[in-house]
Amino acid sequence: MDLAAGLLIAAFGIGALWLGRDWPTGTLASVQSGFFPRMIGMLMVLAGALVTGRALLTHGAAWPSWGWRPLIWVTAAVLAFAGTVETLGLVPAVLILVGLGNLAGQPLRPVPLLLLGGALAAGCVALFVWGLGLPLRVWP
Repeated sequence: MDLAAGLLIAAFGIGALWLGRDWPTGTLASVQSGFFPRMIGMLMVLAGALVTGRALLTHGAAWPSWGWRPLIWVTAAVLAFAGTVETLGLVPAVLILVGLGNLAGQPLRPVPLLLLGGALAAGCVALFVWGLGLPLRVWP
């Protein structure tokens, strides 16, 4: 597990360095917009290399087995949300997201699942529609 985590941390660091490659960094006396993203990217690459190195030295190069069921159902839930939020509205899209995401692991019973979906939908409406004022349809 440490091997996969180290490689993932390093990959995010490399991605941060690549995305911020055109931003000016300036100097220590005159820091510009690209300085901190570049430093964070370098620290992430270093941390990922350290975690990966430790995993290789202590555990060997064993790669963890993948849980395909969670990967498939969480991906399906996110894609379903993205495909329905504009047409069906925020509340139905969140309920679909929660319902499909529930299939990724140990499924909840119907009542706790409905309570979770309702609470998350209400929280999303409160945060994104009322709080931030985003122009999202709430219902179809």
